[in-house]
Amino acid sequence: MIKLLRKSKVQRRLMISFLLLAIIPLCTFGFLAYHKSNEAITSKTTTFVNDILRLLGSKIGTEVAKYETFADQIMLNGDIQQALLRYNRLSDLDISNIHKKFEDTVLSDKFWLFATIKTLQILTNNGQVLYDYGYEEFTTEDKQRIFAQAKQNKSADIWTTAHTTAGDNILSLSRRIPLSYGSGETVGFVIMGIDEELFSQILFGSINMGQGSEQIIMNDAGEILTSNNHLFQSDQDLEANRTLNHLINSRMETGTVTLRAEPYFFLNTHNEVLHWNVISLIPHAYLNMGSVEIRNEMFFIAVICVVVSSLFATFISVSISTPLKKLVSGMNQVMRGNLKVEINDNHPDEIGYLSGKFEAMIEEIKLLIDRVEQEQAQKRGIELQMLQAQINPHFLFNTLSSLKWTAMLSQADSVSNGLGALAELLRSTIVQKNERITLGEELRNIKNYVVIQQIRYGMSLQVDVQIPEQLLDTQVLKFLLQPIVENSIIHGLSGENMEPRITMTAELNGVVLKIKLSDNGKGMSAEKLQEILQLKDNHSENRLANIGIGNVRERIKLHYGDPYGLEIWSKPDQGTDVIITIPYISTLQEDSADADTNCG
Repeated sequence: MIKLLRKSKVQRRLMISFLLLAIIPLCTFGFLAYHKSNEAITSKTTTFVNDILRLLGSKIGTEVAKYETFADQIMLNGDIQQALLRYNRLSDLDISNIHKKFEDTVLSDKFWLFATIKTLQILTNNGQVLYDYGYEEFTTEDKQRIFAQAKQNKSADIWTTAHTTAGDNILSLSRRIPLSYGSGETVGFVIMGIDEELFSQILFGSINMGQGSEQIIMNDAGEILTSNNHLFQSDQDLEANRTLNHLINSRMETGTVTLRAEPYFFLNTHNEVLHWNVISLIPHAYLNMGSVEIRNEMFFIAVICVVVSSLFATFISVSISTPLKKLVSGMNQVMRGNLKVEINDNHPDEIGYLSGKFEAMIEEIKLLIDRVEQEQAQKRGIELQMLQAQINPHFLFNTLSSLKWTAMLSQADSVSNGLGALAELLRSTIVQKNERITLGEELRNIKNYVVIQQIRYGMSLQVDVQIPEQLLDTQVLKFLLQPIVENSIIHGLSGENMEPRITMTAELNGVVLKIKLSDNGKGMSAEKLQEILQLKDNHSENRLANIGIGNVRERIKLHYGDPYGLEIWSKPDQGTDVIITIPYISTLQEDSADADTNCG
């Protein structure tokens, strides 16, 4: 059986075995189980919630009818209508008598209703109070808003939310009082304030749709009138309220909605009489609790599939591990220096292919070893010749010094100065390997470089250094200023009849050092300036080193970071200014830090 399996490729063996024995059964069972469970949960939940909301709608109609019937009695009361018609002619005694009569005839049997009514007001058309009952009042803003809505709406009761002066939430019922005879003109308004918390307990007290569920009553204007747990009934839930309003406006009756990053099952019924929407929200986390049994069954099936798959995988692994062990053993022998290993695995699978290639590789290694030995022998001969041909740098500097003194004795001052400058410049660039030097050393290198250039080109270049002595010990990068001076000489000051001059200044601002190099040359255009900045390496025989201005800028950013760098200002016939910004690092500070470190 193992030999038969070895005729197929390893990837195909593993893929087929795991697909057939593990992945396909698990995926199939999982999809079917969850699909069926979700259908059952959704169906049962929809039916259950619909029944609850139907009963809740009936309960809402009964409860609202109490307050509307009470409002009808007030509206149809003849004494109230007469009092509103001639309110301006009533004395305080008349109003007191009307209050007493109204309480005796209308309110005497309504004490059970006043457990939920916090305030009751009967107003004239002008907003004057004919009757005021209750132990709390509307806030001024809510009272004005409700009165304005009542005056605009002449066909139905208006239910809205409001607050008392004590900060409690209340439901407001407002209704106009038309004249019961004649033209039916409006003579006043009745406004009721109902305790929202008690109203919610009466409606939802016996309803429980699960942990975290919420039942909400919203009007068509998108205003939450009341809810059982008040999860989304606050000014902080603007996003949740917008989502609910969108669902209501789109006439969505059932589905899934995400509120506060949590998915809910959503069901909505609309009361056509009150123009209210009764919404039920049930968390998916609660609904999915019923899938625990299905999950356990799936886990049991998964365990069985894994066990069976493990048996087959073990059997398959034997067909792979045995030849692999033989191949690994041969590799270990090669690592120990034995290049006479023979695997002899001629099976047509990947491992057999690797074994054949491994044996071919051993033969190739033998050939490469022989070739390397020959090349190493040749390389050692060449290195010996190169060592013999090297020139000692100290010999070069001593020779230049001797030539300098010889030129001085011969009174060849320009030759003497040129040789001296060249010797010092070579010493600082070749012998000294430090990447950072002091600003003073960099200025000396520039001075030597300028002497050499004056000899080469016969020019009377003046370099005016106006840098304070206390800044000369600043640590800077080697070749920080020299490429800029060189660029001015080559591109900015060549071919000019005027006296060429380069001015160097430095300014310390806190811990930031700004070095400015200005020349009076011919300047350059914006295109030329961009070209110079983008050119990092200047491979030219006329330059001291293959370092360009772009390279200087990149080195500054690399060593010190983005806040530092190099800026160039130049225009044709107006010279060029180069400003270098680097952190101020004093040599004395660095030596002190090293000393402290050594002492520690």
